[in-house]
Amino acid sequence: MCAFMKEIDIGKFRGQFSNSPARFAWVQANLCHVDAVRELLSAVDDGPYSLPQWVDAFIAMEQWLDTQGKRASWEAQLGYVHCACDAVGAGANLTPLSGILSDMLDDYGFEQAAEK
Repeated sequence: MCAFMKEIDIGKFRGQFSNSPARFAWVQANLCHVDAVRELLSAVDDGPYSLPQWVDAFIAMEQWLDTQGKRASWEAQLGYVHCACDAVGAGANLTPLSGILSDMLDDYGFEQAAEK
């Protein structure tokens, strides 16, 4: 969590995460390394979706992986969510990223995921 807090303004953090215990818990559990935080923030900056929408997508991915009895590296997950972002193109603001990601996982699976 402290790595994340160093990279993002505390006011911005509160505004985007204080109203969602699930988002806050995901950030606390998964964004403890500076490199991971920077990779995520860079990906968010490159796309049309906000940081909370990306976090919601990672939460959806985590749920899907758990349901399937699988796991995947941070890099593989980040790449998959980035791909979902790119797949939407111009309609990005019409559909939540977590919904697009869930549809992609259901339709195509996740080849880089391994059995637990």
